[in-house]
Amino acid sequence: MRHFSSGLALCFVLASVSACNSDNGSPPAPVAAAPTQRTIIMVWDGLRPDSVNPIDTPNLYALRQQGVGFSDHHSTYPTFTMMNGSSFATGSFPKTSGFYGNTFWTPPQAGAAQPIPVGKSAAGANQDYVDPVFTEDYAVLTTLNDYYGGQLLLVKSLFKTAQDAGLKTLALGKSGAAYIQDLGRGGFFVDENAVLPQSLATELLTAGFALPSNTTFAYPSGTITLAATNGNPTARAGALTFPLPNGVQAKDATDTTQGPPEDASNKYMLGLFTQYILPKKLPDLTLIWFRTPDNTEHAYGPGSANYRKALASQDARLGEVQAALKSNGLDTTTNIIIVSDHAHSNVSGPTRLFPLRAITSSTTVTGGITNAALADIDPVNGYSVSGDVRSADLLTYAGFNAYDGSGCATSAQAGIKADGSAVYAVGTDTSGTLCGTAGRRYQAISASLATPVARFQVPATLPGNGIVIAANGGSDYFYAPDHDATTVANLVRFLQSREEYGAIFVDSRYGAIPGTLTMSSVNLENATRQNKGQPDIVASFNWDSQQLVNGLPGIEFESFQGNRGMHGSFSPIDVHNTLIAFGPAFRSGITIANPTGNVDVAPTVAQLFGLTMSAADGRVLNEALVKPASSSTPSIRASVVNPSAPAAGIVFKSPVDPTGATVDTALTGTYSINLAVKDLTVDNKTYRYFDFAQAVRN
Repeated sequence: MRHFSSGLALCFVLASVSACNSDNGSPPAPVAAAPTQRTIIMVWDGLRPDSVNPIDTPNLYALRQQGVGFSDHHSTYPTFTMMNGSSFATGSFPKTSGFYGNTFWTPPQAGAAQPIPVGKSAAGANQDYVDPVFTEDYAVLTTLNDYYGGQLLLVKSLFKTAQDAGLKTLALGKSGAAYIQDLGRGGFFVDENAVLPQSLATELLTAGFALPSNTTFAYPSGTITLAATNGNPTARAGALTFPLPNGVQAKDATDTTQGPPEDASNKYMLGLFTQYILPKKLPDLTLIWFRTPDNTEHAYGPGSANYRKALASQDARLGEVQAALKSNGLDTTTNIIIVSDHAHSNVSGPTRLFPLRAITSSTTVTGGITNAALADIDPVNGYSVSGDVRSADLLTYAGFNAYDGSGCATSAQAGIKADGSAVYAVGTDTSGTLCGTAGRRYQAISASLATPVARFQVPATLPGNGIVIAANGGSDYFYAPDHDATTVANLVRFLQSREEYGAIFVDSRYGAIPGTLTMSSVNLENATRQNKGQPDIVASFNWDSQQLVNGLPGIEFESFQGNRGMHGSFSPIDVHNTLIAFGPAFRSGITIANPTGNVDVAPTVAQLFGLTMSAADGRVLNEALVKPASSSTPSIRASVVNPSAPAAGIVFKSPVDPTGATVDTALTGTYSINLAVKDLTVDNKTYRYFDFAQAVRN
């Protein structure tokens, strides 16, 4: 079996860039048609624009210098992978596409022949749909697409548009994110779990290549047989950890040895592209999406030593793509777009409450556990030990019926205060009555109730006024399946009172709730998905875009996941991601300062092939093209959107105390939101870009 390193083809990345050149963003006059071209979209998952530099990413840095850099690019909010995967696929926001990944809930449809989805995971196991479902899985996406009658995405995708025009496509890379580009399976597909169609899988086996070990589950039993030597070429290691004083394992942010845990997997998949699919299949449109540097950022935090190794690894993959194009005589006729789905922040609560702490560097690693140790407060070079929030636990303790679909859990980011005490005690369920398994450990303030609760799976029958939370990371989704207006108002008031939460957006059906903006104001309402997957409330966790950790600015709270890095919030750090374009269709050596967004990538790529996507919310980035469809000059207006009225009379609760007993007496009790936007108008149409949304507590 061939297990190889290198070879990533077609890279298309779109980031928000605006014209800084002397023509103020005006595209040049149209010129003669270019020869037939291919396009590669390469997604660098979680790439921050401030991390593109000649040391860590020399190939990408050179590409930006030679091509087009976009200096004001925007991720779709919530700034999650799958949310932005749908934006890359359709050029649309959820208001149009109807998609709400990463994790969302499908409320049971009373009276339906199939009240909830039913299906398998990519690993062949039965998938749970009673609880919120994580969508980074091609089999889950297939089940959901079938459940929604082939309309998981409510508009035609870029890949389908290209395929209908007779173009060959390839989606390759990260589970879920690659597959959502081609839900209809009209092209070639490779991810960490499968190869499609069967003809390609068979060809690769015949040519001596290994396949992802779960590929057998993509076909009827016995259809695909893997060799005994196949192994698991897309396996990835877990992060290295060390024990905190309470015994909870924390990710060792000081480690300098591991690099990206998915490095071998990325090399393998890119090798399939460079060694076989590119030269043999010659796809016209390729999207390559690797989970680097995002996976390393989650584990070790942006700015860490392993983060920089992940940048170098991904840059090497880009170099391998460029080399493969050149060796196949395709380098002068291929456009390369590099884009990130979102940027990334370090996880932390306010450092005045949760000071950064030193970690003594490890000298040994045994079974993935280092001998590092937590040390004293270090406000300059220290690491976070805070930032995790379990919404279901806080709500349950406050008297709500709340569920997030998960069992007992602990987190190294649950919070250590300035005096060294922990926000949450670690309990052990000796009998199995709390967690369902004897010996299971947990951190939950609701375990101190008269009727203790430490796990929060969704019951088969929800109680009245029940709330289901899809815990996503930098933002949480809240579902009120009985749509009781009082429950929603009380939930909003609670979220406003807790300083862990930031900007709050509510379905328009509930009217104007003081201090909030509607979900429609940020493109999150979809009539087809109302009651069928669209949340009732979306709340960003609070953030600080100035605080430094690992030498990089930006911290935020996250769902209770134990990560050192996270995204998904409405922070300007998470929102402003990377977009770089290079190739015969793009202008050379310029930086564009006009606002752009991930929704603009698909319509721009379609334009490169002479195609249109009329349903897309995004625009063609004509100012970057050698042959623009329009030479009109955009106008840009920045403004701030606020709720019609603030919420008043709120008692604000400190993050150091999950019971709510510790009050922030420095504030008087009003809550509002600043939503910073830019409106770009061109050719009599206006496009809105969101810079950030910030909770304002006074």
